[in-house]
Amino acid sequence: MLDVSHVSHHYAGGGRLWRKAAVPVLHDISFTLEPGVCLGLLGVSGTGKSTLGKIILGLQRPTAGRVCFAGHDCYTSDRRSLHSIRREVQAVFQDCYSAVNPLMTAGQIIGEPLRNYERLSPLEQKRRVAELLEQVGLQASDVDKRPAAFSGGQLQRINIARAIALRPKLIVLDEAISSLDMVNQTQILSLLAQLRADYGMSYLFITHHVQAALTISDRIIVMDAGQIVYTANSPQALMKSQHPLVQQLIAARLPEHPSRRLDWSSSSL
Repeated sequence: MLDVSHVSHHYAGGGRLWRKAAVPVLHDISFTLEPGVCLGLLGVSGTGKSTLGKIILGLQRPTAGRVCFAGHDCYTSDRRSLHSIRREVQAVFQDCYSAVNPLMTAGQIIGEPLRNYERLSPLEQKRRVAELLEQVGLQASDVDKRPAAFSGGQLQRINIARAIALRPKLIVLDEAISSLDMVNQTQILSLLAQLRADYGMSYLFITHHVQAALTISDRIIVMDAGQIVYTANSPQALMKSQHPLVQQLIAARLPEHPSRRLDWSSSSL
C-alpha cells in the first residue's frame, strides 16, 4: 500500500549572502507498509523521523527517492490521484493544541474533512460527528465545546476522531502520545488498537517511546542519524535484538510499576 523507495533529504544551509553545506536529514530510506499493519518507526529525537512523516504526508518533497501510495506517486501523480491520496492518508500530530483552531468547536474540527470530501446534509454531518465523538470515548454533547474546554488527552481524542472521519487507509501518528501523561498514553494506545481492529486501517507509528512501539506495532523500524539501522518483524524480535542501539533504547525505558522505577534509577547511577 505504501512504498517508500530510496528517500533522502537535506536542508539547504546559509542565506542570501552566504552559503553553508547542506544539512543531511535522511539517507536512502526504503520500506513498505501493507494494509491493516501498524509499522513502528522508533528512534531518539533528531533522527529524522518527523521529517520522514512529513514527506509521506506530502508536506515536504524529498531531495531524492519516491513515495508511492496505492501505486501512485505522492508528488508527481495527476490532480485526481493526489486528491484521493489526501483523503486516504490522514495524520495525528504530537501537539494536540496547535493541531486545532482554538476558535473552532469540536464539531467543526471533526467535521472539517467531512465538509471537504463528503456531500452530507447538515443533519447527516451532525449525526456523523456525534458518532465519532462517542467512538473516541467522548460525549456527543461535547460537540459545541472549544479546545480550551478539553484536557490534553481529550483533545487528542478529537484529533483522532478527525483523522478517522473519512475512514482512511493510513494514519501517520507522529509522536501522537508523547505529550500525554502515562494514563492518557495507555488509553490512547488502547483506543488506536480498537479503531484499527474496527476499520482495518494501517498506522505509521512514529515514536521515541520503546514501550509504546512494542505495545501497538506489528513491525518496528529503528532509525538513527537519518538511516534505518535495524528492522524487527515483530515486537518479540526487537526485544531479542543484539544491535547496540536497540539494546540502548530498551535499557533506557522506565519499568511500568513506580516502585521498580526507583530501583531502576538507583541502579543506573
